[in-house]
Amino acid sequence: MEESSLECALVQRFLDRDEDVLADVGARYGSYLFTVANNILHNVEESEECVNDTYFSAWQKIPPNRPPVLLTFLAKITRENAIDRWRQRKSLKRGGGDYVLPLDELADVVAGSEMITDTVELNELAATISKFLAGERSVVRQVFVCRYFYCDTIGDIARLFGRSEGGIKTMLHRTRIKLKEELVKEGWFYED
Repeated sequence: MEESSLECALVQRFLDRDEDVLADVGARYGSYLFTVANNILHNVEESEECVNDTYFSAWQKIPPNRPPVLLTFLAKITRENAIDRWRQRKSLKRGGGDYVLPLDELADVVAGSEMITDTVELNELAATISKFLAGERSVVRQVFVCRYFYCDTIGDIARLFGRSEGGIKTMLHRTRIKLKEELVKEGWFYED
């Protein structure tokens, strides 16, 4: 069965409230979702709990949602759950460990983003970032998404793309600079 047909069938089983779909989704996507969570949390038990929370969230969100790409939908839920857990752990530890959440690297680019709380504004900002990335080379887009959506490590990204860690760091740094320039140009933020 083709991947998209299989995903459509799995989504339909969610819509039909077939509880066995959770086990099938776990068997098919569980290790990938665990990797997404563990890239953020660096803790096996918390990552496993996060993946289980993803299945529960997916069960609650489908219906009413009908995701066009189930894996992306699940990965987004996993990522959000893991970031929430990481932030909670960080606040409990008052600064916690050595791990820096990759999204913190974007802090300079989207400084003042805490002021953007309106869903419409967030969607417009996301559209601006997507438009910016669409104008970049494919490899730049892929590296950016690996780092800032999936929170992959620099080392993992370097291995995946057959490049040096320094090369990946440089690519991400340049992309962040260009993104900041684009956001300033589009009026999202102002440079000091």
